[in-house]
Amino acid sequence: MRKGQIRRGLFEGEEQRDIPPDVSPIAPQDFLLFQRDEKGNPHVFLLDWSDKAEGRVVEICFDPNHARHSPNGFEWGYGGSGPAELARYLTYGVARYMKLPRDQWDDLDYQQVKWKVVACIPRHGGWCLAREIYRALGLQCDAQSEEGSG
Repeated sequence: MRKGQIRRGLFEGEEQRDIPPDVSPIAPQDFLLFQRDEKGNPHVFLLDWSDKAEGRVVEICFDPNHARHSPNGFEWGYGGSGPAELARYLTYGVARYMKLPRDQWDDLDYQQVKWKVVACIPRHGGWCLAREIYRALGLQCDAQSEEGSG
């Protein structure tokens, strides 16, 4: 059993090797789309509306070199290791958007995201608002600060 499975935080001298380096920031106003290709493989897309004038679509890609729960990648619709991996990436996207230092990313309980968001997505696919991830983490989503004051 790996040390990280016993305690979510890092042990002294342990590297943050299982933190994916290229997680896209996820803002509360973003959308997430969960789709399967013709072979049934899962794909997760972030619809980023931070530009307001022109949105962009980014695929959230699994990196097996930074797996913590599932070497096979993302899944949704139940509470297993694939959904835990996806929830971890989504939580880290929130942490990145909030500009939290990397050593604080594991302080956010991504298991709550797994059970309250990822496990609830239908197996065939679906979508959710990113603010659902924030709520699952117990974080405030202030609509006025997202849309500007005015």
